[in-house]
Amino acid sequence: MFKRIIWMGTGMAVGAGGAFWAKRKVETTVERYLPEQVADRAAATARGLGVTVKAAAVEGREAMRQREQELRSQVEARTFVGGRDAAPAPTPPAAGHGRRAARVATPRPATPGSRRKPRR
Repeated sequence: MFKRIIWMGTGMAVGAGGAFWAKRKVETTVERYLPEQVADRAAATARGLGVTVKAAAVEGREAMRQREQELRSQVEARTFVGGRDAAPAPTPPAAGHGRRAARVATPRPATPGSRRKPRR
């Protein structure tokens, strides 16, 4: 009989403790999802996201500049002929746009064995 009383008391204590723990857990979860708490967490996340995006953009620009510098130095190492001032000025593009404007029509001499008439 004594065993039954001890086990019944132990069961009641464990049950009461479990119920108390479950009640606390439910209350904290409900408190986390109140509209004010959700709004505060969303605002904090948005601020953090803005900082993260800015940091990523700065890091990306820096990596881009470094890579561009590496590529420029590789090109200069392969094609270096003199100082930059000694390089010839680029020729202006032909009048018009695209590849067709760059083409220059050159008259072809008619050969005695050609079957085609020369273009006019």
